[in-house]
Amino acid sequence: MDDRLETRLIGWAVHESYTVEGDDGAKTFTGRHFWGRVRRGYVEPLLGDEADEVAGSLGLNSLPDGDTGTSVAILDPVFGERDDAEAMRWIVDAMVWNLWPKMLPEGGDAPMRFSAHHEGLAVPVPRPSEVPHLRPFVWAYDDMTRLVEHKSMGRVLGRLGMRKFISPQGRPPRVAQEAGIGDRLHHTCLMRPVDLVVKYLEGPPFFEESGGYAAVFRADAAVDRVFAAAEPASHDAWLVDKLSGDDQRLAKHALRKINDAMKEASGPARVANEAGEGVSLAGMSRLMAGLMAGTAGEGAEAVFAADTTPPGGSSGTGRGSGGPAGAGGSPGPRGGSGVPPGRRRVLYDGAPEHDVVDGEAVIVQRFILPDAGSYVVHGRPAVALGDGRGVETEPPIGASIPTVLGWRAGSGPVTDGSSLHTVGGDGTVWSLVVRPAPDTMTEVTVVAEAGGDDR
Repeated sequence: MDDRLETRLIGWAVHESYTVEGDDGAKTFTGRHFWGRVRRGYVEPLLGDEADEVAGSLGLNSLPDGDTGTSVAILDPVFGERDDAEAMRWIVDAMVWNLWPKMLPEGGDAPMRFSAHHEGLAVPVPRPSEVPHLRPFVWAYDDMTRLVEHKSMGRVLGRLGMRKFISPQGRPPRVAQEAGIGDRLHHTCLMRPVDLVVKYLEGPPFFEESGGYAAVFRADAAVDRVFAAAEPASHDAWLVDKLSGDDQRLAKHALRKINDAMKEASGPARVANEAGEGVSLAGMSRLMAGLMAGTAGEGAEAVFAADTTPPGGSSGTGRGSGGPAGAGGSPGPRGGSGVPPGRRRVLYDGAPEHDVVDGEAVIVQRFILPDAGSYVVHGRPAVALGDGRGVETEPPIGASIPTVLGWRAGSGPVTDGSSLHTVGGDGTVWSLVVRPAPDTMTEVTVVAEAGGDDR
């Protein structure tokens, strides 16, 4: 066989398996049927000119000379209740949900280019990050840094990325539902090194209804043959029980590690309370399981007891510490009733909350500037060390740190900037918007000082 390019053509149909009774007993068939040239008991593709001729008669497009690729024609497809437009949307969705790793990096030099047309008109193919229920898997793909290995056998099995998030609104596309994804995301996308989706493996639901997690596991190239052997002809599962010996041990261990990671992600994380005096973290801790914590900022005078004191009510001053996250009670004032020189009062409006801004998971701390006059307000997010040990002052080299994204007045747009220059005393509820560092608990502090006009 030489290295010249050659056209090949084969027909394939998939149906349900069936059994036929014959003279030599019952014989079971898989339901897969092939059309081509029968040689040595197998159906092989048509080749060369014969393949070109039959392909042309079926309406398949020929590739330009020197180009390579694969054309697939589906004859007389059954769309059920779908009309043509709905069928095209389903085809595009199926393409995105099964091939999205091949679309990365978006807008860059992705391995494959995808397009769809219906009767000469282009059908839009969305970017994976534009599909709400698929976007968390893209995030997890970018975070695929956790090594999965079988230590006693000394084998690397693959890499795993995991993301937690606020669940997208609405139902996922029908294609995703058919792949086993419901209204809530708690799945791991399994793939081999070729970056084609094998299966969305379901894990235990996230402990809080408004949250979820998504993970991506990509098998290591050194064990690709193990997972390839575990796939059925439809390439949509890893059937590890069909393997034997060390191969089965490796594949089972990988799936066990993946399930362990999903179980860990589904439950509440450890909670370390860095809250200010009496600030209730109940709602926030239920939502994000302690991934973030609030703190009374330097110079913050009003710190509410269990969210019961309205803005403007009396309270103590300075930084305090409470009991377990979500606990009520209000310690007495600490350090007197005054505000440090040069500082202005900040009234916190509840505990920090998790939100999504422009498709990005963020932490939002609302506050009020109660006194008239000009303010310069600074956000000071930091990684909380937990167990009352303060915050991380010197993060490891290359480590992610929480950062201030901007500020928002009421429900208005977010304005960029590390500091806010404004005036107080008008009752505006401001929001500090912070991007948290992945897999950390974030402490949020708001510090205010007099603006230039008041000095």
